[in-house]
Amino acid sequence: MKLLSIFILLCLLSTGCIKQEIHQGNVIDPNSIWIIQKGDTRFAVEAEMGPPMITDTAYPRRVLYIEEVYDEETGEKYTRSVAVNYDDAWRVESIKRLGFE
Repeated sequence: MKLLSIFILLCLLSTGCIKQEIHQGNVIDPNSIWIIQKGDTRFAVEAEMGPPMITDTAYPRRVLYIEEVYDEETGEKYTRSVAVNYDDAWRVESIKRLGFE
């Protein structure tokens, strides 16, 4: 019994040592951004990507999905974004993908 409790304690202590990436903004799945095509509805885009991070009041038909990631292990920080412009019928008119090399 004593050995089992020591094993459980060691397992619990070791799980706190894992470093993970810290995300800010949208969590963008790289596979999802290539599914969105010109002519898709806003509903289809939001079903795939989730709600946008920013809806620009100056350009109400443009939405931005922004993801900022900081990897504690490597110290690397990067930003990726997707800008979607809609036409008057709320269908995708253009898509700009930045940071997905």
